[in-house]
Amino acid sequence: MLECAECGGPYAISGKDRYSCTNRKKRLPIEALDGACCSNSKTITRHELEERVLNCIPVAFYSMEIFDRISQRMITHEVNLLKQSPSQRDELTAALKATTQRQNSIIQQISDRAAEGRPRLAALDDQLDELEATREKLAAELNALAEPVEDFQEKIAKLKAQFNPTNMEIIIRKLIFLARHNADEQAKQRLMPIVRDLIQTVVIGKTPGHQPASLQVHGSIANIMASMEAIDVLEQQFLAAAQNDLMAKIASGEIDTEAKKQKLLDAYAEELKSKYPEWANLQVSVVAGAGFEPAAFRL
Repeated sequence: MLECAECGGPYAISGKDRYSCTNRKKRLPIEALDGACCSNSKTITRHELEERVLNCIPVAFYSMEIFDRISQRMITHEVNLLKQSPSQRDELTAALKATTQRQNSIIQQISDRAAEGRPRLAALDDQLDELEATREKLAAELNALAEPVEDFQEKIAKLKAQFNPTNMEIIIRKLIFLARHNADEQAKQRLMPIVRDLIQTVVIGKTPGHQPASLQVHGSIANIMASMEAIDVLEQQFLAAAQNDLMAKIASGEIDTEAKKQKLLDAYAEELKSKYPEWANLQVSVVAGAGFEPAAFRL
């Protein structure tokens, strides 16, 4: 998803958690640059890249269309899991039956040897013990799946109630909070499908001196922001930051009563009110796409 603004080549890990242009590192001649090598020496750490991209995502989440889309994807995922459950039960049942048949076969061999007066083989006893352990494990797994049968349509209705846009907003805000400030890798992994759904490409470009690399985000998120007024973007950024601050204070124990929570929310509201005059004449930095190329949002 990472692309060099100068040569169009990929950005990849080139050091410890640091991305750089692959073409520049390999000193490859680039046709689009008339055979010259890429001169984009800007690098960016994984942490900075994730922080800057994740910082802009909450704004896009205020679009109900996005919440609806993500909710539908969650429902589809859960429905697919429901559909897999019967096939898993069938596989376990077949494996349990095969194991039992092998057990019966070995028991028959032991009986036949005893009837013929031949000595009992330790190898057969060991196989029987192993098969019994396998049989018990399969039986336990099958028993765990044998939950009361629920109407499939009823399950889907419950999923739609569970993964509604309002609940998805809460879930995603918590994920972003965990991914950004606590560096929770599991939360980041859960966010990735959503990030991929919103972002097509992140283009990394040169800036003067030691300034951080420039970033342009292409994809649905840019189109959403392009359709918003600057004041709307800034307002939603403020609200996202306030929500993040509130969750951090709750997690630390600083906010432990409803009265304290309401006092903080009132303070946010007052601060937001004071911001509107500052934002009145600002513009959103969005580059319109050419043809089918998506718009780009500068971070």
